[in-house]
Amino acid sequence: MARDSPSVASEANSIRDYSPMALSTALPTTPRQPRRTGTRWEWFLWPAVLISFALLVFPQINFVWLSFHADLGLGQVSDALTADNYIRLLADPFYLNVFWVTLYLSVATAGFGLLVGFPAAYALARIGGSTASLLLSLILTTSLITVVVKLIGLNIILGSDGVINRVVLGLGLSRVPIAMLNNEFGVFIGLVQYTLPLMIVLLFGVVQTIPVSLEEAATILGATRARTYWQVIVPSAKAGLLSSGLIAFNMSMGTFTSVVLLGGGRVRTAPVLIQQIIIQETKYGEGAALATALVALAFLINIAVVAYLFASGRGLRRHRAD
Repeated sequence: MARDSPSVASEANSIRDYSPMALSTALPTTPRQPRRTGTRWEWFLWPAVLISFALLVFPQINFVWLSFHADLGLGQVSDALTADNYIRLLADPFYLNVFWVTLYLSVATAGFGLLVGFPAAYALARIGGSTASLLLSLILTTSLITVVVKLIGLNIILGSDGVINRVVLGLGLSRVPIAMLNNEFGVFIGLVQYTLPLMIVLLFGVVQTIPVSLEEAATILGATRARTYWQVIVPSAKAGLLSSGLIAFNMSMGTFTSVVLLGGGRVRTAPVLIQQIIIQETKYGEGAALATALVALAFLINIAVVAYLFASGRGLRRHRAD
């Protein structure tokens, strides 16, 4: 068998890590495809974007306007503008705790979904063929089931007389049933069930964009499978991971049904409190302030993540140019 030439050996030794950038230098480059001319298909995105923007902005304008008016009772608000509703939100520990519970449950759901969903999506993308198509179809089917039906099923499974507690009691792991409903743990399980199927589908598309040749190059250079996964696959999918996690986070921030059915009224998140204040107490000013604060908090977190993605992408392009 012929030995590697000195130039190939020196090139392999010059790669000190298994990052996607370093591995890409060892792969043959393909000529850039000429720019296509003709129909600009991106113009078809604008109608959907404008409609979504209108449905988001105009209701929020009404909420913002109401939030600066004091409640007079019986669904009436004052004509004078005031910031008392926002001052109350920032000064009352009850409201601050509600936003804290909403925030950390959403972050925990997104983080757990990434931890579980990305390996599953990676396995599906690398399996490929009819097996991956079948499994993805099953995952999508579960997401099409009405959320109330799925939550009723969770109530049966997680209840004190459910399957899990029967197994735990039968194995002698506990003398009393474990409380998994009407608390934050039950809400967390419901949020994971709600967001995980979509995350797997999104991450499946992300993994498909990562060339298998990067993994092959890392293996040739002596990287283990674990090192290839953490130093090649995960960094290559960083933008997709953050985007998918952000979608799950946004979905969890606005979830109402899972919290009500699995929290049993003992877990109060911002959407639940908004429903109680507006529908039951008819305090439109205070409820509008809560809704505006919730949207503003989620929006700021989204902006921060997007800014981080742009900054990291700019730094990567600058590094490649150097």
